[in-house]
Amino acid sequence: MEEHKQHNSIVIIAGEVSGDIHGSKLIAALNKADPDLDVQGIGGDLMIREGLKPLFHIKEMSFLGLWEIVKHLPFIKKVFGDMTELVQKIQPKAVILIDYPGFNLRFAKKMYNLGIPVIYYISPQLWAWGKKRVFKIKKYIEKMIVIFPFEKEFYHTYGIDSEYVGHPIADHHFNHVHPKVTEGENITLGLLPGSRRQELESLLPDMIETVQLLKDSSKVDKVYLRTVDTISYEDYKRYLGDDSIIELYNDSSESFYNQLDVALVSSGTATLETGYFKVPMVIVYRVNPITWYLARLLVKVKVIGLVNIVAGENIATELLQNDFSPQKARAELEDLLDPETNALIRDKLSIIKEKLGEPGAAERAARAVFSVISK
Repeated sequence: MEEHKQHNSIVIIAGEVSGDIHGSKLIAALNKADPDLDVQGIGGDLMIREGLKPLFHIKEMSFLGLWEIVKHLPFIKKVFGDMTELVQKIQPKAVILIDYPGFNLRFAKKMYNLGIPVIYYISPQLWAWGKKRVFKIKKYIEKMIVIFPFEKEFYHTYGIDSEYVGHPIADHHFNHVHPKVTEGENITLGLLPGSRRQELESLLPDMIETVQLLKDSSKVDKVYLRTVDTISYEDYKRYLGDDSIIELYNDSSESFYNQLDVALVSSGTATLETGYFKVPMVIVYRVNPITWYLARLLVKVKVIGLVNIVAGENIATELLQNDFSPQKARAELEDLLDPETNALIRDKLSIIKEKLGEPGAAERAARAVFSVISK
């Protein structure tokens, strides 16, 4: 293959909605420092808006669970091959990987063998999922850019070059947290069923039934479902119907969270954002039973909700697998609607904003990237 070197280029790979958010801020900060930078790879609409030239879109990459990955193996192999060809063609100064460890750690090995520096932004949760992968990171990754203080300590233990830059959530929301005072009336419930179609299929029907139970007992007045770009309006409507009491909400995160009394949230980054806005929540999650069984063999933490992990205590109840039923979810949410309980939980959730640091994570991450590619 003839090589067309683009001396001022980098390749970025983000495979999920949260990665698209973080990646877009990073690209904006990189472009501010170097307006001539050429950025190619995998991302979503937000990254594309900041100048990413996409080879694939994250909508094509959202697989959940072992069976989904097996089913899409031919496509995953194609993505891997096409991305490798892109790197060989443009010879970027570095490859930046954003979370998405199943694909990205394999790609890191390939890049290492090709002699391309690899930077990892938004660390895989190795502290939760066993530590074998840490040795791959030690071998293949030039620098880890991490967003939690405890991650820097974790990597330091293994002699891995890591830099803590703070959490991107602070960049978006630091000055916009204005929690509602819950007084037992005019109650607004938020639903966050996840960013993948499989999560929607697994969680949303029972979320809707939970809402109906709360409505029947006059516990809630408004219900908003936070939409994501990777799921179409039609997909949501397929579950909600045309006369649903649940309203789809696609306005700003700040306006969404600041009007909520409680939330029902799929486990993931959304639990952290919900906690950042001090919204009491119930965390739910459900995957294929085989995937769950294998995960329980590997997982090293007692809770899975990021908000609980970062807080260092179980602030939000987790209803996982068969524990998630509309009846249980309703009971837990009703408890959180007691004004005293609600205020107490909001007070405890203050630790999330405290732990996620000051704004400027993207700029600090960009500086860390340039420190690698300028060597």
